[in-house]
Amino acid sequence: MRAAGARADHGDRPWWWDAVCYQVDVGAFADGDGDGVGDLGGLRGRFGYLELLGVDAVVLAGVAGLDPATPDFAELLAEAHDAGMRVMLALDVDPARGDPAAVLEPWLAHGADGFHLAPREDPTGAVRSVLADHPDRVVIGTGDWHLSFNLDLAIAGFAAGPLRKVITSALAAPGPRTAWAMASRDTRRSRDDAALTPVRSMALVQLALPGAVCLRHGEELGLPGTERIPMPWEGDRPPFGFSQAAGDWSAIPADWAAFTVEAQLEDERSTLSLYRHALETRTSHPAFTGDEVEWFGAPEDCFAFRRVGSSLICALNTSPAPVPLPPGELLLSSRPLDGEDLPPGTAAWLV
Repeated sequence: MRAAGARADHGDRPWWWDAVCYQVDVGAFADGDGDGVGDLGGLRGRFGYLELLGVDAVVLAGVAGLDPATPDFAELLAEAHDAGMRVMLALDVDPARGDPAAVLEPWLAHGADGFHLAPREDPTGAVRSVLADHPDRVVIGTGDWHLSFNLDLAIAGFAAGPLRKVITSALAAPGPRTAWAMASRDTRRSRDDAALTPVRSMALVQLALPGAVCLRHGEELGLPGTERIPMPWEGDRPPFGFSQAAGDWSAIPADWAAFTVEAQLEDERSTLSLYRHALETRTSHPAFTGDEVEWFGAPEDCFAFRRVGSSLICALNTSPAPVPLPPGELLLSSRPLDGEDLPPGTAAWLV
């Protein structure tokens, strides 16, 4: 759990400016009532894990048909706020198919802190009109909202040149602040079949950039790119603590025992441990400031940037050979270093 007062002072910025938004597919996260399907009660029972990660907002996906007036939502909202987290909804609001107010207003009336809206045209401004009466609610989306959801890091692939290009383009673009993402509810996660190298190194690149961050649940475990399979929590066989229900859990790979939260919390070298250390450092270290980056000279298929106005350097090696590290004190690396060199497929933070 992130200790009170541990967040570094980054000035008078709104809470969402550098927020970590953790998207949960409710039906695949945790089953609280034993019917084999994830629910809000199950999510509440795992809030300790979200506090351990240090997320700023929980974004609920897969909530179609859920009544915002239910006591479960009120209790979840209260517990989240007590823990210092906001609760947002991932919704597909299409003005062409109905009145956006019918979808948004019930959630707004029952205290939702904001929305992650699917990319839809809003030619008449109907969605914006509904939200205009709630200026304190935050919206992630495409277009002129608070945060612009950006998947370009995932689309660019694991190559320094294209990655540098999309980073430069996003930071130079006018408009809202970027919310960097490597996966969404409808995309497969990037993954190296041998060692999860891109997942680990790209996590450090993503978390070093100016802007907010959107994580999809399970991303921090380095899960293989399988869609909407229940979150593996503990144990050595499916459903790995997701549910107490009996039934056919054959859709969950049996070899996911190594990916469970329980197993990874006990392993300092795990992908979850890397995410925990990176998120804690990003939150508490004073070097994570500045809204621009400057690029250093780097070997071919590598890059290094510094956050302007701070001492943070992020270096990435996507080449097949080790390269010298930039000068500085090492904060964190995505895998062990090779002496003073940055190994292939590795990222590092220095100050």
